[in-house]
Amino acid sequence: MAGSQYLDLMRGLPSLDFEASLSQEEKIFCKRARVRAWARIICGCAHAAFFCRLLTAVRCKVLENSCFPHSWFAKFKILRSNGGCLRIGVLGSGHIGKQLVQVLMQHAKVAPKHITIYSRRPDTYDELMYLGLQCTDDNQKLAASVDVLFLCCQPFQLTLISSQIRGHLAKTCVVYSLVTAVPSRRLQNLLGHSNILKPQYNVPGICWTKLWERSKNIVDGLLGQDVIEHSCPFKQSYQNCVKPKWFEEVLYSVLNLCHFLQVPHLSSVEIINDLLFSATHGLEAFDYPEKFVCESFVNESCADSLSRESPFPWFELTTVSLQDTPLTKFFTLHPRLRQHLSFVYRMTMLRTQNPLDEGECCED
Repeated sequence: MAGSQYLDLMRGLPSLDFEASLSQEEKIFCKRARVRAWARIICGCAHAAFFCRLLTAVRCKVLENSCFPHSWFAKFKILRSNGGCLRIGVLGSGHIGKQLVQVLMQHAKVAPKHITIYSRRPDTYDELMYLGLQCTDDNQKLAASVDVLFLCCQPFQLTLISSQIRGHLAKTCVVYSLVTAVPSRRLQNLLGHSNILKPQYNVPGICWTKLWERSKNIVDGLLGQDVIEHSCPFKQSYQNCVKPKWFEEVLYSVLNLCHFLQVPHLSSVEIINDLLFSATHGLEAFDYPEKFVCESFVNESCADSLSRESPFPWFELTTVSLQDTPLTKFFTLHPRLRQHLSFVYRMTMLRTQNPLDEGECCED
């Protein structure tokens, strides 16, 4: 009898099941752990997709509509690399890395040729290149050539990887970490880099269990309105899967991009308001939420010191993640704004036509 036939005879035997020796209590614990892990990945991928769409929309806004002193130079900086398209790198080709790139392609509308994934295993290249992705085994070159670098490695691999790419990251590169159990300050010390965005997740297991049972596939799961709703920022604290600090880090990273492009601070605020309060959001959007002003992001003395043509200062995202900022206070004082931004997030992730989209500014 062939080996495959032996396997067929044993298929489905309860005694060979992974959980066969576990007690009922242990099985419940394992299920909860799986649900939480799935929820963290699906939330992490959804938030990463929203972040990339927002950065792309800001770049398009500068290219197409902005008119400020030296705006031609800002447009040149965007267009001189990759035809204006956002360059994305993914460090890690395991389960999280593969799920992330598929979500970015489907939900952030990133062309696969603009995504480069690092892998030490040549046997994975065929699968990744079949999707149209760029592959590399040189993480230093990858770190030096992208606008956003997603860390999707295992925690135990981080020290070695950080030592290899330290000093190769451009100041403007946003390091977006999906590595669990490694805080942003630790990442900053390892990488010698402060432009780090590290979402903090706290997944309430009960409300995610039914969603997990319905669709364990990350990409398919994000097609469901209820999954997007549960991943939404600014929900009630006991339902929040991500801490509100994440949205602060996202907006300050946008201001860092504007700083690099030398966009005047008032124009930067105008760009953010145009994108997040656009009339295209539809009738469901909250009427007249409080819009952002300069003092939403910096204190009054800093705002007074900025000349009309000055960009915002550079912000350390690791400091933003750990301390209260003017934006923390602004969000606290304006609950309708938080509701509106949650609405923008939902519509961005659910609609085929992105409310943040300003047109096809990327030259493919």
